Amino acid sequence: MRIILSYTFIFSILTIFGQYPKFEIGGLSRALADNSFLDQMDTVNNDVKQDFNLVFDLAINGELNEFINFYSELRLGNSLEVFDTSSSYINLRRILIYGKLSKNTSFEIGDIDLKMTSFTLWNFQEEGIVNENRLANNFREIQRYENFNNGNFWRRQGLVIKGNKSVFKDDTISYKTFGTRELASNEISTPDVFLYGSEIKYHSNIISLGFNHIDLFSNYKGINYDTNLNNHVFSTNFDLNFKKIKLQSEFGFSSLTNTMKNFDSKWINGEFLNVGFNFDISDNFSFSTSFRSVSEDFSSPGSQSKRINYSMAPSMFPQTNNNIISRDISLSDIIYGVDFIRSNSIYNRTIDYGLDHFNPIFGVIEPYGLSTPNRRGISSDLTFSDSLKIITVNANFSLLNDLVGEGINTKRNYSKYSIAFDFSLNKLLSLENQFLFSGGYSTSSSKRDHPIILNVQNVNLKCNIIDLGLEFEILKNFSVLSSYKRLFSNGLDYLPIRNSDFTIESYNAFQCDLVHEINSFGLAYDFNKKSSVLINYQILNFNDKILDNSFSINQFFVLVQIKF
Repeated sequence: MRIILSYTFIFSILTIFGQYPKFEIGGLSRALADNSFLDQMDTVNNDVKQDFNLVFDLAINGELNEFINFYSELRLGNSLEVFDTSSSYINLRRILIYGKLSKNTSFEIGDIDLKMTSFTLWNFQEEGIVNENRLANNFREIQRYENFNNGNFWRRQGLVIKGNKSVFKDDTISYKTFGTRELASNEISTPDVFLYGSEIKYHSNIISLGFNHIDLFSNYKGINYDTNLNNHVFSTNFDLNFKKIKLQSEFGFSSLTNTMKNFDSKWINGEFLNVGFNFDISDNFSFSTSFRSVSEDFSSPGSQSKRINYSMAPSMFPQTNNNIISRDISLSDIIYGVDFIRSNSIYNRTIDYGLDHFNPIFGVIEPYGLSTPNRRGISSDLTFSDSLKIITVNANFSLLNDLVGEGINTKRNYSKYSIAFDFSLNKLLSLENQFLFSGGYSTSSSKRDHPIILNVQNVNLKCNIIDLGLEFEILKNFSVLSSYKRLFSNGLDYLPIRNSDFTIESYNAFQCDLVHEINSFGLAYDFNKKSSVLINYQILNFNDKILDNSFSINQFFVLVQIKF
């Protein structure tokens, strides 16, 4: 049966190619084998093995006619653990029809990538990144590819129409509107959920002015209530661009329908303001700073939905110490927990009402990015590199506090400092082969003192992350790699629990004193710019003093990648 399907697929592809006036093909192939096992103290859990899972993604981009184009990605997968076709499969990763409606207007329908602004529709990156080297970056790239995290875009299924029109010689008005279906109704209790958005922008050499609107709404009509639930976000952004200085601003508000039980009452409204500037002091030195204020009731599912689903258990060794203690998602799961089967992934693709769960061990200053509710303060960023690019440094800090007190009138104070650097020793020593040392350090904290009369412990939660990496090309295209990553968090905080009306109804006392370490060593060979093989061994050490839980995981990877 699989042979028949394979021949049918090949014949269909050839038939399509023959009908296209113009077409392009591309894609990639990956083979991943890994072996993971707990330390000898655990005698219950079995080793986790993945014997060369092979995927081959074929991308086809064809011009159907003058106005319509077709793009698709087809995945063929198999496990080389068995030498037959019993474990093979075929999946359609993406299908997109796009083209022009007129000279200045285009459309896309199918699997579309969408983003707007940091407060309306924005896919913020996953936690734990400071300055990782090639060992971790290889696997982060795979995770983002497998879970459709293309930059800050959200991958949705729907329709987008966009265009632009020149007003004067150097002035342009651009516009975009889109609609997606987030959830299909079961006609009984689950409603249809849709996401709609639009933006219009005016651009010139100096001024940029934009208006944005997005709405996540549910159609309950005909199910339980004759009403709809809506979460609107409106914003305006205004920028001024001079030769070396760029002034940026965005402000707006959200309007969330109350629950269906209270749909006659007022809507829940929140607002935000973000202003700042970027100053290019020289070609190698830039500085930026911004001030933002986000109210406690600001609700924006498109920018507050998290990339990681922390409500899930890790797919590898969800329980440790002979299945006595359950563990949460950690740094290693986010980076190295690659699974080509989408349903097993801890990465989230859902945009929904409310705030997603997050893991406080990564810090609580900005769990939902810039649009985290109840925050006010400043952030600054500095980037420097010398003229020969021997050393590159990026440093940033944020000093924030609660806009309103949570539980008491006293507000928390938040701080975050981080620095990252790349040191190209080969340029300093005039070596032909790559010799790169990289590192980074990030520390964040939340603090709040309580009156003695409350008899409640003060808030004092700290999170620190260290990144160190070395890449040395000992022979042409053959490199030795090593990296060290450490997360250590300790302290106490009281995390708000919100109900369906986005109102804080209680608090959860979170306390931790833990260390996560990743010691990694690898060998990499680049056949060319698009083909490589990586052999990687690493030890993951976990120590949680609160839960009295300590264990290690050993992992061995072989990764082969070919792009074309």
